[in-house]
Amino acid sequence: MSVLEKSLGDYIADRTESLDDEFIKEYFIEYSKEKIQRLTDSEQYIFEGSRGIGKTMLMKYAALKVNEAFEKDSVLGVWVSFEESIRLERIKMIRNGIDPFLQWTMGKILLEILIKIQNLRPDNIDKINERLSSIFGSEESKNNHSFYYQLLSDYIHVLETGDIEDNIALIDQAPSTQLSNILDNPNSFKSFLKNLINDFKLKRIVLLFDEAAHVFSFSQQEKFFSFFKGLRDPQVACKAAVYPGITNYGKYFERGQDAKELSLSWFPNNKDNLNYIKQILKKRIQGYDQKYWQMLSVKAEIIDMICICSNGNPRFAFHIIDELESSGVFKQKSIPSQKVVNSIRVVLETKWKEFNTLKNRLVKYKEFINQAEKLVKEFLIPNLKEWNNKRRGKEEKLSSGFYVATSVYDKIPQVFEVLAYSNLISIDYTKKSIKKGHFGYFMSFNPSILISDGIIKDVEEIQNISIAIENNQAYYPTTQMMTQLIETLKVENEFHCINAKCDFKTNNEEYSFCPKCGNVMEIPELEHESLYKILRSHGIDNLKLSEKIIKRLGEKFSNIGEIYDANIDDIRMKYIQDVRAERIKNAAIEYMAG
Repeated sequence: MSVLEKSLGDYIADRTESLDDEFIKEYFIEYSKEKIQRLTDSEQYIFEGSRGIGKTMLMKYAALKVNEAFEKDSVLGVWVSFEESIRLERIKMIRNGIDPFLQWTMGKILLEILIKIQNLRPDNIDKINERLSSIFGSEESKNNHSFYYQLLSDYIHVLETGDIEDNIALIDQAPSTQLSNILDNPNSFKSFLKNLINDFKLKRIVLLFDEAAHVFSFSQQEKFFSFFKGLRDPQVACKAAVYPGITNYGKYFERGQDAKELSLSWFPNNKDNLNYIKQILKKRIQGYDQKYWQMLSVKAEIIDMICICSNGNPRFAFHIIDELESSGVFKQKSIPSQKVVNSIRVVLETKWKEFNTLKNRLVKYKEFINQAEKLVKEFLIPNLKEWNNKRRGKEEKLSSGFYVATSVYDKIPQVFEVLAYSNLISIDYTKKSIKKGHFGYFMSFNPSILISDGIIKDVEEIQNISIAIENNQAYYPTTQMMTQLIETLKVENEFHCINAKCDFKTNNEEYSFCPKCGNVMEIPELEHESLYKILRSHGIDNLKLSEKIIKRLGEKFSNIGEIYDANIDDIRMKYIQDVRAERIKNAAIEYMAG
């Protein structure tokens, strides 16, 4: 790459999904060997971490490491992303038909496995041909694996974009009845995978599922984790990346029992945590321009503040540095601390805007999102600022958060979970005594909030924070704000008799059976417009693009759905060529995926 072609954006790209293998191998910074080992072992894992904290990078690197040792260990690593899953919502689900979501999910997994096997065991193509001909049943191109791969790829594409009204119509689109049967049943799919494992003498297949929950609709999440549970086998190790708080595991999946738990955590005053982010930035920024890194690191307080405010999220740190470049600081002799604070504020404000747009995606959480932002900005931040100001004068330990009684949390968990999902707060679910006869969870603010709002003045004060109850505020059921919030968000479920001819309804959840006719009582599902349709209809100004680009796109596209469907050639126009067109397309995909 010549100097003229270099762009800072190429080195601090924050969509890890689009990074190629060579980039990941060159710029990966190892922080925990244990996590890599767990992501490649024979166990099932739920891998939890907030947005941008590095789950995708770890999973992609784990798959690369497994496959580098393939000849020695015979373990196959397959990374699969499900970010296009929302497209499946347009297909209506009618009983007694195949499930488009399961067809698509298992189809994508199967295609990725077959491609990896072909790449790593090219001498065994005959076995792939034999196995695939048995399920595709096509005499037209028997023993032609490329033909079978294309059939499967085309079927996945039809599921994503075809003009299909419902799952009954989908039956005619499947390449073969046997294939659709395999892709509609986790047990049949697992049996087929085990046949492949035996054919190619594999020790096991490690499936690394990225974007494995939040991109799915509420009902898709439940189906996915039932499928995830059904795949459990010593030779099929599944790992699923999820976000904290908002995942619907369904009635039949139990965390800790059906899959072990692995999480990425972060503490701003932990030197190892800080150094990890610093090493990521150093490698990326030096790859672009040594001078940039020298300016960032010449004063420890500058680079430390950026790393601390990342909250363990490399993406957030990249955005701060990108904002610094946009403001022209790298053309100056040095970087003033106030410029860093200003950049942190700009990036944080963008994060709050993104948080607000969650109402478009997490429709069920709309009122919780509204109340969460109000709680933070009008109550929690002013209280914490005043608390620290008083303690600072007495030279006492400072606070970075607050305790919430478990009895409060249990009534309105969604308020805190949506904040954790967006990496605005971190929740420690260790129950601790918070006095007054209560136990509680400690919730710490993203350090960018602490710095931006003057709750913490500088890097030095970060080292003076404490999570001990005597150094922090606690909120109880008797706290007026919490009492009001619980009342505001109180939802009374109405239970209906499942008998359509019976009109009995009640708010009393103790009724398992109808007292009038004896049938089961249930909470009816509300009919709602497809999230896929809702998001497609949103204006292009919702995309994370500059105002100039948005304005130019407005001459050709009227909503996000049109860009989502467009190919790169359709997006090209004056001032928008290959690189920008690809970024625009990725912005639309990311918006739809959440």
